[in-house]
Amino acid sequence: MRGLYVYANASSCYAAGLASGLAGEPLRRVGRGSVQAVAGELPEPPEPGPSCLAAHDATVRRLAAQVPALLPARFGQFLPDEEALLRWLSSHERELTGALDRVAGCVQMTLRVFAGPQAQETQPAEERGGHLEGGPGTRYMKRRRREVEQQHALPEIAPLRVALRPLLRDERIERATAPGPLRATAYDLIAGTAVADYSRIVSETALDLPGWRVTASGPWPPYAFAPRTLA
Repeated sequence: MRGLYVYANASSCYAAGLASGLAGEPLRRVGRGSVQAVAGELPEPPEPGPSCLAAHDATVRRLAAQVPALLPARFGQFLPDEEALLRWLSSHERELTGALDRVAGCVQMTLRVFAGPQAQETQPAEERGGHLEGGPGTRYMKRRRREVEQQHALPEIAPLRVALRPLLRDERIERATAPGPLRATAYDLIAGTAVADYSRIVSETALDLPGWRVTASGPWPPYAFAPRTLA
């Protein structure tokens, strides 16, 4: 069952040479429109083990170092032949083009927020008196609104987010659902030239977040900013 394994998508104007893929297979560009896929031919989909995952990521990193605008494909995107891949590209061309414009010249930094023993949980103003105002329906709607807003914010480390704001081109925030010290992860899209400033701001501002510990890693290819259709 041979097929094409997709590593990333790039603008069709990209003309640099390509390296090999996770199994040493030659990579090639596939596409007729404004977006091309970077893929390699494999006899079967790779197994999702640590070595293959690492090899996939290493391939994407090599491509990201060469391509000004790259959307990494998540592990396991395998299509039966070139025509199937061309149909997929055509059906998602507008979405992919917009996403490539957004990540051009950018990298991803990953910020993780951990609660320490002295962490002070942030309470919305309307709850500081011990209750939400209004009737049952109003209180329910306020609670639901707060929960939705919290999924896209990090009030625990607000001073750090304010300091980083001028560098952010885009962001994705995921709140942790499992119990434990990890409370949230922020995926920050920044210009490739801003990595040193980002790291400096994190290291300096993190000292003023008593009870909370933050870690920053990167730069990475912008995995978190690829459209869900790439999954």
